[in-house]
Amino acid sequence: MKKDIILGCLLLLITSCASRKVNIVKTDTKITLDSTAIVKTDSTFTINNNIVLTNNSEELEISPVSDTVPMIVNGVSYKGAILKYKKQRSTYVDTSKKVVAKTIFKQDIKKKTTTTIKKDKVIDKKANYFVYLWLLLIPIGMYIYRQIKLWL
Repeated sequence: MKKDIILGCLLLLITSCASRKVNIVKTDTKITLDSTAIVKTDSTFTINNNIVLTNNSEELEISPVSDTVPMIVNGVSYKGAILKYKKQRSTYVDTSKKVVAKTIFKQDIKKKTTTTIKKDKVIDKKANYFVYLWLLLIPIGMYIYRQIKLWL
């Protein structure tokens, strides 16, 4: 009985599985990009108006007083008239200046988050060559069988 237990233990040791080494590498990468761009644009426009309007007007009013006395104006004969002569000169000057200032702020915010999870599993298994010892039992068994056959 003791012989069977020892033989069973030796058999398990000889034919056991190979040892293996497992290496698990887990990499968590989180990349966050924050970008802010501020653009300031200043612009100034100037509008100059130089407008000069000159109005010259002459007004001649002839109104009759009596029909008995003739009157000659510029080669034209008028009888019994009153002349009113009005000369008018007006000048309108517009030298206005407009300044328009414009300031534009433009802010551009960009956010980007990238999460990467990388998992690598590496198994390093060493070979067990004790399994081939079973093949050696065949010639040993044949040798023992022949020895027993010769003794009988």
